[in-house]
Amino acid sequence: MTIDEVEALIKTKTRNKARIHRLEERVGDSVAFLSYSIDDKKQMTIWHTVVPPSLQHMGIGGELVEEAVQLASRDSSGLRIVCPFAKEHLARHPELKERYAVADQAFAKEHLARHPELKERYAVADQALIADNESLSGGQTMAGT
Repeated sequence: MTIDEVEALIKTKTRNKARIHRLEERVGDSVAFLSYSIDDKKQMTIWHTVVPPSLQHMGIGGELVEEAVQLASRDSSGLRIVCPFAKEHLARHPELKERYAVADQAFAKEHLARHPELKERYAVADQALIADNESLSGGQTMAGT
């Protein structure tokens, strides 16, 4: 798909006013790109990654995904991944999940603030997580207390 085709498709899929952006890597006449949007609630959505055949298997697609995750963890309140390549790349690189988790946790906090009825369910899950951490650490929580 061309850049214009991807952006036209994104415009048909977004419900909110979202600004479409892209990250690019140019090598000679070839351009690899990752398209993403940021909506009015500052949630980033990674839509599509395109790497032309001449640039494949050079790590460029992964670099674009990693750059997008860094942007999301720094500038966004949440991260949604539609792009199959980006999902697969993150699954293959669990070390990136920490960066993703930062953005994902910020999104979860904002979501809970907008939906207070969910806080009770969250508190129950949070207590279960604390109990699991205590049993794994011999009675100490993750903070060491």
